[in-house]
Amino acid sequence: MRFGIHANSNRDKGYEVAEELSRIMLDHGVTPVFREYMQKTNIGRVEGCEFSDFSDCDVIFTIGGDGTFLGVISDYRDLGIPFVGVNKGSIGFLTQISEQGMEDAVVRIVEGRYKIIDRLQLSAELYDSQGNLKGSEICLNDVAVLRGDKPHIVKLSLFIDHERVERFYGDGLVVATPTGSTAYTLAAGGPLLMPGMDNIIITPLCPHTLQSTSYVISPDSEVEIRLGDFETVPIVTPDGHDFVTLSPYDILKIRRHPSKVKTIDLGYHGFFQDVRRKIVARGSFYENSQE
Repeated sequence: MRFGIHANSNRDKGYEVAEELSRIMLDHGVTPVFREYMQKTNIGRVEGCEFSDFSDCDVIFTIGGDGTFLGVISDYRDLGIPFVGVNKGSIGFLTQISEQGMEDAVVRIVEGRYKIIDRLQLSAELYDSQGNLKGSEICLNDVAVLRGDKPHIVKLSLFIDHERVERFYGDGLVVATPTGSTAYTLAAGGPLLMPGMDNIIITPLCPHTLQSTSYVISPDSEVEIRLGDFETVPIVTPDGHDFVTLSPYDILKIRRHPSKVKTIDLGYHGFFQDVRRKIVARGSFYENSQE
């Protein structure tokens, strides 16, 4: 078996965790595979590691936080290889392996004691007022349309399946997958969806109204967000990344992407137990942080 390893150097200082993980893999008959640039680091001294792309790997491990996990998926989603993460972030909703649990995780995967979660992805396309495509992106978590760098409300019209749903005034809208239901939309009061579900969530951010409603819609539906005129340029962030600069009357279309991302579930905790435990831990983590 061949397991790819991608480590975030900002989280894994000196690639110490990556080196330890590679040695664990070698002890259990697995070939660790790193990208070529890692050969110039301390990983290059570990006998048995290989350096190439991840195209012939059985699994890709990430070392870092949820941002690292999402970034690696963005780079390698087309390979169709399942992903699993070692948590070196703050809490980690997507990275379920602790440093202390790396050997157990490797053994479980080698022995086939895990299940695959097929996760819905979103396709986002931005068009100008003349219908010209300005940019597109694939997202595992969410797409957010947010007010700009001044506290001016953003004016949006929300359509679902070409039917106008509401005229929205507020800080923005988040369109999320079930994977993203534990991220931005959760903080905004949106519902939790189990990661293997196919529904799409639409959640308003600080709406200037007496009502605030999230929508859970069919995966076959198309979401359309139409911008009005604005004083301050709002932003759109697919999975938290920079995107195309918005102009008045742009139209953002969001629908289910035809492919899914495979992630490994090692069965350490049930979904709701994990969410509850990590939400509680997030508060205690920052309270006890030395930074």
